[in-house]
Amino acid sequence: MLRRSLLFALALVSAACGTTGGNPFAATAPSRPPAANAALEFVSGSWSSTPGQPRELMAIALDGSGLQQLTGCATAATPCDVLQVAPSPDRTRVIVVRTTPTAEAGANALYFMDLSRSVEQVLESQRRVQAADWSADGTFLLYSTAGTQTTTDEDLYTSQSNGTSEQNLTSTVDVRERSPRIDPFGRTAVYERICEATATPCTDPGVSRIFLFSTTALTSGPATGPALPGTPYQVGSDASPTFSPDGTQVVFRRLNGTGAGGLGTWDLMVVALTTGAVPQTIVSGPLFRGAPDWGSAGIVYVETDDPSGTSQLVLIQPDGSGRTVLRTEPAADQMGSPRWLP
Repeated sequence: MLRRSLLFALALVSAACGTTGGNPFAATAPSRPPAANAALEFVSGSWSSTPGQPRELMAIALDGSGLQQLTGCATAATPCDVLQVAPSPDRTRVIVVRTTPTAEAGANALYFMDLSRSVEQVLESQRRVQAADWSADGTFLLYSTAGTQTTTDEDLYTSQSNGTSEQNLTSTVDVRERSPRIDPFGRTAVYERICEATATPCTDPGVSRIFLFSTTALTSGPATGPALPGTPYQVGSDASPTFSPDGTQVVFRRLNGTGAGGLGTWDLMVVALTTGAVPQTIVSGPLFRGAPDWGSAGIVYVETDDPSGTSQLVLIQPDGSGRTVLRTEPAADQMGSPRWLP
């Protein structure tokens, strides 16, 4: 039933493909596609020699060489700040969660960008888009957004890649569904679930846990510490899940402290998609670790010791071995959201 529900919704979206005419992607913005040897995309303000600038979309090769700046909207009349990226299977198109440097916290929009043609289109602008993913076959999007700009309870939505035929997959009350990722075969998804005591089911009120669509808990247990200010997380919360390339495991991060200059310190953990599986810690210690991404060459994530220090783009193997630092930047550049390119 889990996969059947998602498949039914996605089938309706796919059936609507080709029903819209014209070219909705008329806006232009300077951009370029990633080089043939580029392996990763990420966001960073390192395009400027002045730390702390708005983030652009960047790309690098697997050995950390060949840094490219793919977008150029941070210096536009209305500058952008790119928060997250999800590449399409053809590498030249992306969806990004964007905001502007002067916007209030959470006022994010979802954009389509064709990097090879320097065109873009806002897909969602009237709601607070938290995170998004693009299916491996390129046929649909999955994203987390609140119903309006004034609410914070996100639901999971799906749509065609141009933003049409949108459907709310969860439509829950007193529950926040966040950070969705699609499995490599487009059959199901994982996400963060934070519920209030009045929601059903809710075994850990106020605590973020990893769920398999639609209501199967992959992680459990009460929070073990205080809240991390400015976030929906308590110490002990789980966040930012993504599938292994074969779809049998999920990597995620667990908040273990409120340090790292207020960013929170996070462990990385892996759990198998089998009944009774126990999450295994693969990276631990008092550092901030951002959302991971799992590809055929391993797991990548950004690690930061303090906002006044440096950030590193790190590659490890699924068992936590083989740590390789691909890039180091000032923490003020806010490097993040690494994603493997197809």
